[in-house]
Amino acid sequence: MASIHPRYIPRDPEEPQSLASTIQVLRASDNQKFLATKIPNMVCKDAIQMDKSKSKISTNLATAILPTAALSLSRILNHPNIISLVDVVHKSVEEGNFSGNLGKHSDITNFQRFSLPESLCWHVLRSISRALLWLHFGIKETIGIPGEWMPHDDDWMPILIMDVTPSQIWFKRALNGETYGECKLGGFQQARVTGMYGGRMALAECDRGQPRRKQYFWAPEIYNNTTSWTRPSEIYSLGAALYTMMTGIPPPRFYSHNWQISRLNDKGFSPGLREIVGKMLMQHPADRPTALDIVNKCEIEWRRWRAETTEGRRVVDVEDARVLRTALGPNPPALGLLGGL
Repeated sequence: MASIHPRYIPRDPEEPQSLASTIQVLRASDNQKFLATKIPNMVCKDAIQMDKSKSKISTNLATAILPTAALSLSRILNHPNIISLVDVVHKSVEEGNFSGNLGKHSDITNFQRFSLPESLCWHVLRSISRALLWLHFGIKETIGIPGEWMPHDDDWMPILIMDVTPSQIWFKRALNGETYGECKLGGFQQARVTGMYGGRMALAECDRGQPRRKQYFWAPEIYNNTTSWTRPSEIYSLGAALYTMMTGIPPPRFYSHNWQISRLNDKGFSPGLREIVGKMLMQHPADRPTALDIVNKCEIEWRRWRAETTEGRRVVDVEDARVLRTALGPNPPALGLLGGL
């Protein structure tokens, strides 16, 4: 029976809802915006009863597991570039004040659309590669110690999100003068905990019933059904999302890799960004970089781009705003404008 006073209501009642989608909801108490996702209504049969004349009892897995698993889930999602778990009702996830996702900027049916700014491409690449580094290897930057990257879980098991698509890349509202708000990865409806601690492999079977708009971002080995889903499959998906931001369309499947990446030269993107995205789109999984490779390479090329280009020098990053606040202290001095350019 539905609650008389629901805690969350859909922001847009007309928005389609499915197990493969993430929707925006409003908290009834204060109209704060959150992201929400449906929990699969999976039921398992209990152990066979001694008295076979009685009907078997079934248990709803979500009802049984989620109340006790919420704390563990929140610790897994404890990363600045991953949406966090704040409540469990029938569905839910996320911190408020989201302005939208990348999906609305990546219309795969509009082949004449302009490319997105390189500053936004770097923002997405740096943010989501860090999220994948945490999910794949349990490695993230230590809070309060910039530059210290290390494992923060002694028994981490690889997690494959299996849905690195524009519709699952979300942005918070820009605050404190930064150019773009925080970028976070969502879409854990298909996620799988894989492998074993210390193991080198992370494999999961793909749900081939996903909407076609998501299949455009599948790696070749997935849409050709030659191997299971792996870490390199997710690297390709992120590369495909970046490719779409840079060219207006996902990587065409029936062209060679060299032809695909040649399209990255059309809009004046920097060599560093084109090189990283091109390697992420390598046809064979073994030829693609890992999330750790990408995070390291990104920092080098991103800093070079910021120093050598006009667009780069104009960007105010989330980290820039944080450093400025720290330098100015709690009572920053007033700033006078002496002239304009």
